Amino acid sequence: MTTAKLPSPPASTRAPDPDRVFDHADRRIAAAAAALWPDARIELGLHVPSPTTYVRRMWVDGRHVYAKHSFLGMSLVSLLRGVAGDWSQVQAAQELYVQRPDSLMRREAAQLAFLSRLPGPRSDVFAGLHDATLFTTTATGTPLSQALLANPADSTDLLDLAFSELRPLHGRDPRVTDPGVIGTDRSITSTFARKFGQPGARTYIDELAASHERAQLAPTLHRVVHRLLAASLSAPTLRRSICYGDLKPEHVIFPAGPDQRPVFIDPGLTIASPDSDRAKLISRTVLLLAAVRPAGAGQIIDGLGRHVDHYLARTTRVLQPAILRQLLTWWLMDTTSILTTYLAAPYGLPLPHTGLALTVRAPVILTMVDAVAGQLEQRLPAHQVWDNALAAAKAVAAS
Repeated sequence: MTTAKLPSPPASTRAPDPDRVFDHADRRIAAAAAALWPDARIELGLHVPSPTTYVRRMWVDGRHVYAKHSFLGMSLVSLLRGVAGDWSQVQAAQELYVQRPDSLMRREAAQLAFLSRLPGPRSDVFAGLHDATLFTTTATGTPLSQALLANPADSTDLLDLAFSELRPLHGRDPRVTDPGVIGTDRSITSTFARKFGQPGARTYIDELAASHERAQLAPTLHRVVHRLLAASLSAPTLRRSICYGDLKPEHVIFPAGPDQRPVFIDPGLTIASPDSDRAKLISRTVLLLAAVRPAGAGQIIDGLGRHVDHYLARTTRVLQPAILRQLLTWWLMDTTSILTTYLAAPYGLPLPHTGLALTVRAPVILTMVDAVAGQLEQRLPAHQVWDNALAAAKAVAAS
């Protein structure tokens, strides 16, 4: 898969115009749908805001379908900042990219086929693939994000149930998979290294903080990146398996109620430690609470803590400190990665409501990340850092 390297920010005049990019995606989606279902009635619905791929809701003879169109396998944020060049360069590269057998949408289609052969987790249903557009149908129901906010006292049970569904996947030996379908490039550590582990990282961070309103972010971001890169090197992976990858609370759907089996949508399968799935869900849940600041945030974070306690109880006491250090490091890495992606989004790219709220709350979130990363750097006892991190998350959600 072609993935954007760390951008040294180009001149804004070189970046593609968002409206032109989105119009092009709509035309390609419509053409792909017509090629797959030539006799069907096709209706395009709303654009689903995302910093990564271009997604539209649509209807095929009344059947609700999601269309996902990828440009060069890179995020929309990178594309619209000019990482791949101007619009004519993007178009030329895209014509070659869609023919590649390892293009992102081909890989995601293969991953859906792989998941359909497992006893769990249940996922999106493949509906079609053409050009660089993947079509899926998704179960309707209550997302985990809404279930947590509506019933904070049930948080532990909801999280335990979600992760019980992932056991067949986490138990798979990654060596028996096709590396062209499931690789390591979408893991938390790989994403963080692409963004911050290369020579252009300082320039990238400085550009994010270039405006007067964000000028105070640069020193904190530089310090956070340094601390997390060091923490990642000192926290070796204990076990590798196949992970769901893009595990967010809005990607876990309960079609028949929160006490029944969930369906997982929008997978991004990767080879990593199973703990990385748990770390990402912790990260995105805390960010949701930081954005929404609900009355039950403290209960939800306590539920996260009990869920991790249940997980640790199935491991040996000797391994628990290393597991907690992994969870903490990857939680903070994922938070830093997605937060900077939102901050880097150019004008004209619609973001989810949560993403917009987080750009405003970036200073307080980064202060929390910096404080916890500093405790990891000091090698404080892992259980102490974990408890402090949960307390800090509560404070952010309440502020």
